[in-house]
Amino acid sequence: MRPLLSVALALLAWPIQAQFWSELANPKVEVVLVHPPGLGLKVERLAFAPSRDLNSRELADILTADLVQSRQVEVVDRAHLDAVLREQELGASGYVEPATIAMLGKLLGPSVLVIVNMNRSDLSRTQSSREEWITDSKTKKDVLRIKRTSITSLDFSATVQVVDLSTGRVFGAQRLEDAPSLSNTSYDGFPAHPRDSDVRRLAFETAKVKVLRMLLAWNETRKLTFFDDEVFGMEKAHDRLLARDLPGALGLAQEGLEQSLRDKGQKPKFYPRAQYNVGIIHFILGRHEEALPFLRVALDMQPDAGIFQTALRECQEAIALQAALRLAETRSEPAPRSQPKPEVPPPAANAKPTPEERLQKIQDLYKRGLLDKKDFEAKKAEILKEL
Repeated sequence: MRPLLSVALALLAWPIQAQFWSELANPKVEVVLVHPPGLGLKVERLAFAPSRDLNSRELADILTADLVQSRQVEVVDRAHLDAVLREQELGASGYVEPATIAMLGKLLGPSVLVIVNMNRSDLSRTQSSREEWITDSKTKKDVLRIKRTSITSLDFSATVQVVDLSTGRVFGAQRLEDAPSLSNTSYDGFPAHPRDSDVRRLAFETAKVKVLRMLLAWNETRKLTFFDDEVFGMEKAHDRLLARDLPGALGLAQEGLEQSLRDKGQKPKFYPRAQYNVGIIHFILGRHEEALPFLRVALDMQPDAGIFQTALRECQEAIALQAALRLAETRSEPAPRSQPKPEVPPPAANAKPTPEERLQKIQDLYKRGLLDKKDFEAKKAEILKEL
């Protein structure tokens, strides 16, 4: 039984080994997935609320610089915003009241307000030492040495809120927490501690990435296998990819696929690869819907191929992200204006009340005790005389 069991295990392991070697032997190509903003909508114009402390302002400055550089969103100049706040006497304490938000919405137009508040930014410095035994290369004897370490750490916490200035509704909020640290080591006394600014930069960079992904669409690069066999022109198509000639690579891959449909004398593994390569080039070009059928056919022809399974899964994810991005853009479009209802003109300010209205008014005043009986009767007689 043991020889049979060994053969069975070897047969089961063979597809896994073949896939492993296929991934090693074939080159990788890059595909790009575009993620929608974390808010779920496309922000076109924003302003940063005045910061209540220097740390909050530093983080807001870093975010402003990257948002301006992205060219994806218009950022209201801080000097302009401060001038508006001063002119309207709205204050600039970093605490934004609902009334302030409503006023800013009228003054700045359709935009969002980003409120950055630093809750905690505590630096600490520690030192540690550890004994290590090494073998001296010359004497071949064990030598004890002490490794000393100086560590600078930061306990960092901040919050970011995004408010719709037109409605005052909070679109999204994110808590940013991090505890970065840097260290210096030495075997000759304790070294200097890493600079505080370097540790703070680590925390701010991490926070910046999270906030930018909240406000903007962002790209992620994935690596997938591309087959460069000499059969069906795959190698030539890969050469075109290396030369960044995507249309040329697609043309060669399609010619190879057509050849594979006519020529049935090659090894079985090459036929799904010809389908797969065409799909991957469409994927690189951002044509995810066109890539999907080729990747599915390749997987149908070789269902146990992990390379094909991964590519199909990545393509389906890219399609889902595209749909989410389109939805975010749709949500950002202004709602169609409904037809205004006809307004009833208010009565003229100088319109004279009718005798009936005057009579009703003096009756109300009399009942409330604001008019005595004598005056009530006199005014009543006067009004009735008019009638």
